[in-house]
Amino acid sequence: MLNQPKKIAFIATVYRHLEAFHLPFIHLLKEKGYEVHAISRPDHGKDGLVREKIPCHDIAFHRNPFHPSNVSALHRLYQLLKQQNYQMVHVHTPVGGILGRLAAWKTTVPSIIYTAHGFHFYKGGKVFNWLFYPIEKYFAKMTDSLITINKEDFNRARCFPVKKQVLYIPGVGMDTSAFQFQNESDIRKEKRIELGFADQDFVLICVAEINKNKNQIQLLRAIESLKDRYPFLKCLIVGEGRGETKLRKKASKLLLEERIKFCGFRRDIPELLISSDVLCLLSKREGLPKAIMEGLAAKKPIIATDIRGNRDLVLHESNGFLVPVNDITSTASSISKLIDDPFLKATMGKKSKELSKNYDLQVILPQMERVYEHSLL
Repeated sequence: MLNQPKKIAFIATVYRHLEAFHLPFIHLLKEKGYEVHAISRPDHGKDGLVREKIPCHDIAFHRNPFHPSNVSALHRLYQLLKQQNYQMVHVHTPVGGILGRLAAWKTTVPSIIYTAHGFHFYKGGKVFNWLFYPIEKYFAKMTDSLITINKEDFNRARCFPVKKQVLYIPGVGMDTSAFQFQNESDIRKEKRIELGFADQDFVLICVAEINKNKNQIQLLRAIESLKDRYPFLKCLIVGEGRGETKLRKKASKLLLEERIKFCGFRRDIPELLISSDVLCLLSKREGLPKAIMEGLAAKKPIIATDIRGNRDLVLHESNGFLVPVNDITSTASSISKLIDDPFLKATMGKKSKELSKNYDLQVILPQMERVYEHSLL
């Protein structure tokens, strides 16, 4: 009994968040001898965690923090934490962050870490979003270490009553080597054949869950405004979500069926990026989007909305363009500039590659390792 490893739990609303963003940190802790569990609502992300031999505990969190089903989810989580006797919990996402901290605090877990992947409230956000401000501030009292991933959130969180420390760590990191191929031209050709794109097509790519916040409709409308001028302009929509059916209907209504390729959830993102020309992410709200970081590593110019998080990654007119939310004209103009000027496209792509080094996993991992060491003393 005395030789059993100490346990740590990662908590998020859905497993796919943990699989997509936190496996390197889970492996880091496992290598140090800890037994690491995952606690989330079941989805396809669970399969990847199970393959990595990570114990998973299913709890039916609802994305809406005010949904009544979260009461029973909190009770189930409380019982689980009490039973497992975790040494530390690292909580993520709004609901996972709130319920996870409350249950951990009530069961006196020794160390509670919360990563805010973009507060719901932000400069220019709706009044409703700011209802989360007093909630986050209140739950900060139950937090030993609060990690923010963009500068706006860090500056705001510094006044929160966190027990120990508020930190700024720029994202969850990525393996930039995964975007380095010796045979890029061959991969580009093969992938375009697979996707049904011609070599001369100018391909935009958007990698994101399909929902209102990710705002793919802005991209579709920009393409619609350019379709007569650029018959070779195409777009790859990577991801799935509740808004997919509606977005497909909108693409059909705009007569873009031959230009838009919906390819759902994919695990070959590096190859898809290599086969594309420009990464577009036109969200209304972001934390520090990994999709853009991957676009940087793939040497792509970026067209993104001028919002928190995106501003940390895209330097306007240096490695891409920042456009206002829902501004179709500015979005279309940015696309046109990159189509019409191959030298500009190449120069911006080179700058993106340079910037990507700041977000490499080998830069982020040591920072998180120090946080964990400090928390597990």
